[in-house]
Amino acid sequence: MTGERKKLGFELLLDNFLSNLGRMILVNLIFAVPLFLSLALAYVLYLYVIPVAPVILPLSLLFSSPFYSGVVVLTREYSQGNRPRGILRTYLKSFKENWLQFLLNGLILYVAFVGCFFSIKIYYSMAQSSWIFYFLFFIAIFIAIFFLFLFYAVFLMSASFDLKLKDIYKNSALMTFGELKNNFFSTVVVLAYLAVVLMPVIAIFYLASMVSADTVLLLLFIYICFALAVLIPAPCAMIVSNFLYPNMRAVIAGDDISAENSSAPAPDVKSVADTAQEVPDVNIDEIRKGDGEEYIFYNGKMMKRKVIIKLLESKEEKENEE
Repeated sequence: MTGERKKLGFELLLDNFLSNLGRMILVNLIFAVPLFLSLALAYVLYLYVIPVAPVILPLSLLFSSPFYSGVVVLTREYSQGNRPRGILRTYLKSFKENWLQFLLNGLILYVAFVGCFFSIKIYYSMAQSSWIFYFLFFIAIFIAIFFLFLFYAVFLMSASFDLKLKDIYKNSALMTFGELKNNFFSTVVVLAYLAVVLMPVIAIFYLASMVSADTVLLLLFIYICFALAVLIPAPCAMIVSNFLYPNMRAVIAGDDISAENSSAPAPDVKSVADTAQEVPDVNIDEIRKGDGEEYIFYNGKMMKRKVIIKLLESKEEKENEE
């Protein structure tokens, strides 16, 4: 009897997506609270401070970015067939560990978005009077696509590896070209998913001949809020993780990752000096074996072996002193 046929990549994505759909809806609902507060704050600033929509409304990206870390961590695990226990606990823990780095990423994303928006708009307007500006217009579009692919990797890498910010952006920039195929597939699948999710918008527009314009706008507002709160953030993050994370892990951490540290969730060692009592299975002698520059996977974060050793030794010294 022959073995079971190995599933293709898209089949695995679909299986993981469908089997974790309920969990992702819960993740979306958790993230919806800071997301809508961020949107409301940006809208208030637009109404009463600076009425320039392309500058002020995208501030919601900055305000909500620290809370996006929990979405990235959970959906990354779902994309790899893992199911962390305690969705809210994992989400809050990810926020606590990554909020500052994600806030900085959000600031850079905001600047990149505003810069690309105005560049594309200005060059397209100038191209109406002289065809030569179409060249600058297409360059601006290319830069916008570069930033899109860059931030695919930036947020995922920030939540997955213990790296300095400059190293995250350097590696992410290299992955925009090195993982061009996976970036392209990620974008295509995300757009296809959004097209399905937003199909009811077409039906709402068809109602324009039967109901008032105000009713159509209200229905659009309600459905878009529903989609943002329930259907969009986590599935899109999972799709990106599905295509990018395996190769990202291979490139950043290398292929020599011990089996016990690469499968099920392991104890957290980000702050082992304070919480080593919660990690009874960590054997410092085993950890010492291998290259200090090697990354080891612990509960959603990959840290260098030498960092873990230093934290464990510090904990041992404190225990001996007591």
